[in-house]
Amino acid sequence: MKKRFITIIILLNIVVTLTIPQNSQADQTDLLMIQSLRISPSDNSAEIIWTTNYPTTGHFDFGLTNALGSWLDDNTFNTYHETVLGGLIPEQTYYFKITAAASDGRIVISDIYNFEAAEENDTKAPIVSNVHTSFITGNTATFVWQTNEPADSCVYYGSSIENLNKTKCNGSKVTVHDLTATGLDNNRFYYYKISSKDSSGNIQYSVYYNFMTNFNDDEDIPDLIIYEISPFNSFYAQDSASVIINLKANRPVEGDIRYGAKSGSYNKKVYLDKPRNVEQEKILDDLEFNTTYYYKVYLKDILNKTLTTPEFSFHTLPQNLLTLSPNLTLPTQEFFNINDVGQDFDLDGLTNAQEQQYNTDPIKADTDGDGYIDGIEVSHGYNPNGPGKIPILPQENFAYGQSRLKSLAEEASKANQLKTELEEMFGGLIPVAENNWPTLVNAYIYGSYPALAIYKSIVWGGKTVHPSIPWGIWQNSSDYLEYINK
Repeated sequence: MKKRFITIIILLNIVVTLTIPQNSQADQTDLLMIQSLRISPSDNSAEIIWTTNYPTTGHFDFGLTNALGSWLDDNTFNTYHETVLGGLIPEQTYYFKITAAASDGRIVISDIYNFEAAEENDTKAPIVSNVHTSFITGNTATFVWQTNEPADSCVYYGSSIENLNKTKCNGSKVTVHDLTATGLDNNRFYYYKISSKDSSGNIQYSVYYNFMTNFNDDEDIPDLIIYEISPFNSFYAQDSASVIINLKANRPVEGDIRYGAKSGSYNKKVYLDKPRNVEQEKILDDLEFNTTYYYKVYLKDILNKTLTTPEFSFHTLPQNLLTLSPNLTLPTQEFFNINDVGQDFDLDGLTNAQEQQYNTDPIKADTDGDGYIDGIEVSHGYNPNGPGKIPILPQENFAYGQSRLKSLAEEASKANQLKTELEEMFGGLIPVAENNWPTLVNAYIYGSYPALAIYKSIVWGGKTVHPSIPWGIWQNSSDYLEYINK
């Protein structure tokens, strides 16, 4: 933090009418005045300079409140007065008043004024932590780190540890640092270190790190895509509703969420957190209960590609729904019997059979601890195990977030069904390499891609099928929309 040198100049024309002793020879119309006042705080002291229109002594009362309580005296008659207050507490507000007395008994007392003691002289460099590369492509690398105080950002990099001849800097004073270097060579080993400098000029360098760029150049960079966006109700306050928006993108992103209670009108906005990340979570609070909200997400990734989503909506839960504190269970007088499929032991609105179906805890009413019991979340379409909508994807991920079919015969049957449809579309043999066929089958069975999308993918070199993004999302991509009707 930077040392502050503050000079406060107060021009005063303070006139206090007091009774002048009878033996005074002074003209009562010739009033005593404090004419100027200057305060200059430094590290742990403050210099007070003040002047009067006649020679006076001075009495200086000061303290941390209006009650003052401490004082200094200046017993020399003079029109120029200089008082130094020592031992002050940095960044504390001090109050003071001045009493000036002339030799003939005239007295003038100022109002009570205040000043803030300066910050301590900062000689400590920022503490740097969590230095890493968050995203790497063939020609770019994104560097992220944190500091314990606001500081600027610089990264030094090169292909030789002895010659870090390239730099990328940002002068903004922040605590979360996020820089992207471009123009890198593909398939190249790089070394780097970072630095951060605070407002006082103290600079901290990191140790050396390294990374390797991806094998291929960034010639055909795919569009910025949101893989998943899920709102789910949360329980943060008794007097308002809250919703958490979770999203996942194919590259680290920054941006904002704009929302409102009227379609097409977004009167509120929240920014996504730093640093840029492929997964983002943002709380929308102060919402009305039992209300439909509409929102759009505006994103920019590390390659400066942008994306504006279509309008989405969510509906907040009614206020009078039964809610629980996290980890709290509801009382019951029954004995728990897992074999009783119709039992609702924890009184959350789900039977034991349903608890097994949704993978929730049969003896804990609020499995994910978000304040809403499992049955309430399920009945409103929300995931009782955390963010997202139901149905819940199985935890095992064979393809497109799905577990593999337990019956391989069923999988083979679906593959033959796809083969038959494609042969009809091509009027004979399917022109696809043998090693690509499993990818297309998985897209059909687990990614929910229709046969037409797979047909167009074969014709147009994969444009209408993504190997890991389900059809429900990929159908909105620019590639899909361009090639599906060609």
